[in-house]
Amino acid sequence: MMPTPILYDCDPGHDDAIALVMAHRSPAIELLGVTTTCGNATLERTTENALRILDYLGARDVPVAAGCHRPLARPLVLGTADGPSGLEGTPYLPPATRGPVAEHAVDFLAARLQAAPEPLTVVATGPLSNLGLLALKRPEVLPKIKELIWMGGVFWRQSDIITPTEFNAFCDPEALGIVLDSGVPITMVGLDVTMQVLIEAEQYAELDRIDTPLGRVVKDWLLYYEKLHRNSMGVGGAMHDPLALALVIDPTLVRTRPAHIGVELGGSYTFGATVADFWRERGEPDNARIACEVDADRFFQLMFDLLRD
Repeated sequence: MMPTPILYDCDPGHDDAIALVMAHRSPAIELLGVTTTCGNATLERTTENALRILDYLGARDVPVAAGCHRPLARPLVLGTADGPSGLEGTPYLPPATRGPVAEHAVDFLAARLQAAPEPLTVVATGPLSNLGLLALKRPEVLPKIKELIWMGGVFWRQSDIITPTEFNAFCDPEALGIVLDSGVPITMVGLDVTMQVLIEAEQYAELDRIDTPLGRVVKDWLLYYEKLHRNSMGVGGAMHDPLALALVIDPTLVRTRPAHIGVELGGSYTFGATVADFWRERGEPDNARIACEVDADRFFQLMFDLLRD
C-alpha cells in the first residue's frame, strides 16, 4: 500500500515527540511537514523541540513551520507534564541544526493543502490554535482536509484518573469551537481511550529488551513524562499523542462513535469541557467521531515495532 501523506500539527511535548518518531519511522506514513503551536511549552520551545527531534531522527528534509504563540482569544496557560522546556529529561539530545521555514504555520498548511493533488490527513496533538486560525483565514482550503485526527477532549468520566477537561481543549477552546463548526471531518482521540494506554512495568521491560539508541531516548522521555501521572494519579504515563498518530497507520485500533460536540466556554469548573450530544437532542448534526474503545495491546505492539532497528 502507498503511504498516507500527512501534515502534523503539534506542541512537543514528550508524547508528541514519540508520535513524531512513529510518524517518521512508519512506512505507512509520508510526513509532509510539521507545524508547531504553544501548549506544552512556549512556541519557541515547542518549535525547537520539533526541530531537535527530527534532526536526531535524520529527518532534516521535513520542514517545520512555527505557528500561534498564544491561544486565539485568551492568555496562554502552559501545560505542566513536560517541564519548562517541554522536553525535559533528554539533555543529550543535540540542538537543532536548522530553523523553521519562514512561513507562518497557517500559511504553510494552506499552501500544502492547496498544492496537494488529493485531500490530506491532518494530525493535531496540541491546542487547535493553528487549525482554528486556518479555518478563519483560509476557509477555501478546508475541503482539502480529508480528515483531522485530533488528540483532545474527554466524554466519559467513570474514573478516578480522567479529569472533566482535557488540556488541549482547555488551552484554546475558542479554536476548538471554530474547528468543530468548520465542516472538516474530525476524529477525536480523547482521555476516554488514551488513559487506557499507560506505560507501566510491562512496557518498560519491553523497551529494555529493544535496547536501541532510539529506544533508550524514548524510555528517558517516558521516565520524565510519567512523573506527573504517577505522582497525581498513581498510574504510568498515558500515550495520548502516539495513539492519535497511530490511527493513520491502523484506524481499527479504536472504535468510534459519532456525535455533535460542543465546547464549554463559560463554566467556572467545566471551562473547556467537551460535551457530546449523541442523540441529537439539540437538533444539531454530528460534527465529529469520538474514540470510545481502544485495543491497547495492539497499539503497544505497533509502537514497539517502530522503535526496533
